[in-house]
Amino acid sequence: MKKIALLLGILFYLFFQHINAQSLGINFGDLSNPVPSVSGSVNYTNSPPSNATGIPDISFPLAALSTYNPNIKLNTAISYDPNSAAQGSPATQVGSGWSLFTPGVISRHINLLPDELLPNNISGSSNEVYFDDVYYYNIPGVFGKFRFKRNVQNNTFELINLSPNKLRIEYTRADNSTKLTVKDFTITDNHGVRYLFKDYSLSNFNDTETLVRPEGVVYRSAFFVSQIIDANGVELASFSYQKDIKYREYHPNTIDYQTCRIKTITANGFGKLDFEYVYNSGLENTMNDPYQLQNVVLKDYYHHIISKYEFEYTSSNYVKRELTKLKKINRSNELQEAIEFAYKTITLPPPANPHQKPSGICPNTFEAIPWSQNRVLNKVINPYGGVVEYNFEFAQVYYDKASPDYINPIKNETVVSNETHYVSTLLDIPYNTNQSREYTFVVPGNYPRKVFTGLGIDELYPLDPLGSFFDEPYLDYTVDGIAGTVCGLDYNGFRSHSLQPGSHTLKISGTGGKGSVGILVLEYVPFPYPNKDYSPYMVRISDIKYYIDKTGTTPAKTIKYDYDDFSDANSSSGYWASADQDVNSSYILYKNVKVSDSDDSNGYTKYYYKMSDDFPKIGNYHPYYALTCGGLLDKKEVYDNQNKLLVSEKNEYTFEEIPGAQEYYIKHYDAYYGTVSKPAWLKKNVNTVISNFDNNQSVQESSETEFNAYNFEIASTKETEDGVTTETLFTYPTSSGAYSNLFSKNMIGIPVIQETKEEGKTVSKSETKFDIASSTLPTSIQTTNINDGSTKTAVTFDLYDEKGNLLQMTSSTGIPTAIVYGYDKTLSIAKIQGAAYAQVLPYIQAIVDASNADAADPANEPALLMALDNFRKNTALKDFTISTNTYDPLIGMTTITSSNGIREIYMYNADNKLLKITDRNGKVLKEYKYNYKN
Repeated sequence: MKKIALLLGILFYLFFQHINAQSLGINFGDLSNPVPSVSGSVNYTNSPPSNATGIPDISFPLAALSTYNPNIKLNTAISYDPNSAAQGSPATQVGSGWSLFTPGVISRHINLLPDELLPNNISGSSNEVYFDDVYYYNIPGVFGKFRFKRNVQNNTFELINLSPNKLRIEYTRADNSTKLTVKDFTITDNHGVRYLFKDYSLSNFNDTETLVRPEGVVYRSAFFVSQIIDANGVELASFSYQKDIKYREYHPNTIDYQTCRIKTITANGFGKLDFEYVYNSGLENTMNDPYQLQNVVLKDYYHHIISKYEFEYTSSNYVKRELTKLKKINRSNELQEAIEFAYKTITLPPPANPHQKPSGICPNTFEAIPWSQNRVLNKVINPYGGVVEYNFEFAQVYYDKASPDYINPIKNETVVSNETHYVSTLLDIPYNTNQSREYTFVVPGNYPRKVFTGLGIDELYPLDPLGSFFDEPYLDYTVDGIAGTVCGLDYNGFRSHSLQPGSHTLKISGTGGKGSVGILVLEYVPFPYPNKDYSPYMVRISDIKYYIDKTGTTPAKTIKYDYDDFSDANSSSGYWASADQDVNSSYILYKNVKVSDSDDSNGYTKYYYKMSDDFPKIGNYHPYYALTCGGLLDKKEVYDNQNKLLVSEKNEYTFEEIPGAQEYYIKHYDAYYGTVSKPAWLKKNVNTVISNFDNNQSVQESSETEFNAYNFEIASTKETEDGVTTETLFTYPTSSGAYSNLFSKNMIGIPVIQETKEEGKTVSKSETKFDIASSTLPTSIQTTNINDGSTKTAVTFDLYDEKGNLLQMTSSTGIPTAIVYGYDKTLSIAKIQGAAYAQVLPYIQAIVDASNADAADPANEPALLMALDNFRKNTALKDFTISTNTYDPLIGMTTITSSNGIREIYMYNADNKLLKITDRNGKVLKEYKYNYKN
């Protein structure tokens, strides 16, 4: 906190840098989000797309890879956030406002200065130092953030997870005993999967207003996942990065930045994703990432191209890069589809009044709102002709404009703006110095007024030909002997005067001439005002229109959004919010949002949200802040077009502090410090839905979800419908007992016992056993007889391979089933019912090898089919029921052959879409046609 107090003034400098970056030459290392390619994590964590934020979800998946762990998918996608296209936000490698999401990133948000610049020795009474920087992480299925705290006396550092999850986050410090420099991170999810973050980018903080070292300070600005390893030590995925180093121009041995761009994602055994970039040196030191993503290629394990995405942009050295087209190329290298994107600059709000604005005549005195002129996404033209039009508008927040504190400064003209005041002409005074040099005018009213004067010259009289004290003719003037304050662009522009009501004297001086003097007076817009203020940089969705084709002018469907307070249409329901202590990540949340079609003809829906202020402070302590600062759905009401309430939904939340959690300082948008909070968790959520019918009858349904304190997972669910209550309870591994081996690897999110009750009576109960202490794979499932409480084994999982694939299972009646995996142990190719795996092991090598050969070259599939047929007909296996499968990896199944030899053949087109299913004689069993509708 001492660092913040000492350097608060730097905030204004940094803000100036953001706004003027294009003209100054930008250094990303000086920005709050120093790595543009991953900066989207901040907004998507703090203010994700929702009605409460006024931002729609605009996302496009690219490709996905499976892994040996069925719970872990390696997904890639691009998403759009219009507020990430703001004036101070650089364009990423996929364009302004767009973010590329890949599995596993820790991006760093710098608050004022990097934490590395915290002094070694800190004076004062406090033994604890709260670092300002916030680290935003994402792994598959989880977004969150953390920060550090230092105990000066003990010289220890503590990582504080600010998000309500039970991830295990570990870090290794670099060799420095006094400063916090992180070498790498390891995040373990609640299924025991470890994400190793050993790759990182480097940035250079070079704010010369703050640092005395002109070469700047190099720091690690983001961390990237290098490996994903499951709880049994199996490597699921590996990642490689393109690292380009740029050195400072006048300090050739000092790094300016080191990139760390995802180059390949490899899912061992399954396939890989390749990323290709193009570098443009002309975009250095502009509001563009100089590297742009050109394509993403999905390949199978043997490098066969499955699909490809290509990106097209418009950009120059003077504007931000814009993504204009996303093309999908099929495996025949033909264009499969293309999505086009169009942008526009948001229309400025209508003027508060139609009169002359104060800033128009006195720009040096009255500043106009610097509205953002950034372009935002306007249209998405999908591959099949339809168009989705997104119309964004400047956001509005609530401001009490009826209070004396707001009204009085406007009336007495101590606060003047284009929104609250205008300039009207009091009179024009014609003058001719040959006739008179003094003129009088009257200021009306009964209080001092701000008056503006402007000298208009029609003619300057020539100098005396017999001689003059002046070099050239000129005119000047005073009011009551005072020249006035220059408020225009120069001395010859308008001047302002504070004048009492009554008569005043205008005196013309100079060599002589004629013209007129404009006398203008400042007026305020009559009250009352709407309790709304525009944000000149934040935007929200106004409406979304859907067109059948590009040429359509009448939308087939419109969804519109209204953010006014439901109890007062003259007030906005928007309020500023801030995520914990991030000084540069404020956003707007709306308490009330109405969603309807263009004219409410199909009814409408009203959403009510709770915010952090609905959970008020206790002294300087703000409870549950991290859970509430993003908005919580309180109520939802659905109405028909006659304003009749059809369905109402109500949510109730119960929060608790995390036991033993450390408090931390939070930073609000209004720049005050000293407020603290603690990490908290959601203990209970109760949802009640009431449906109303035409006969004045209604039906109420309720559901209640409780969560565990030690893992924040669902402890129980309770649903009541038609008077009958059904409850389901979940039990998870703990540090002691039969499941301690799971707990030790943080596998605390896997339910091991599930019990269902109706009206308090158990109707079903099952337990998953993990009886091998050295393994985290399940060994059996036991069920309970609800009549006598006895248990029986429903199924046992007898054998796994080293990748975690199940090789043998046995039913409750003792019948085993063996499963053979091929295609490099990624897909099951044979299922043998009645046999133990040991019984079939001597005969599987041929089909395994043939499947691997098929994966390497699809032309080898006939040989695989022959090997599978021979395996099925093997006399040593005649007593067993055998079915077999073949595949085109990452595309789909190609054949299914039953135990009696009946075969279905699956055929795909070059776009990897299923076309038809035939028998082995070519007879079509099913045929698929794709008719795309927008």
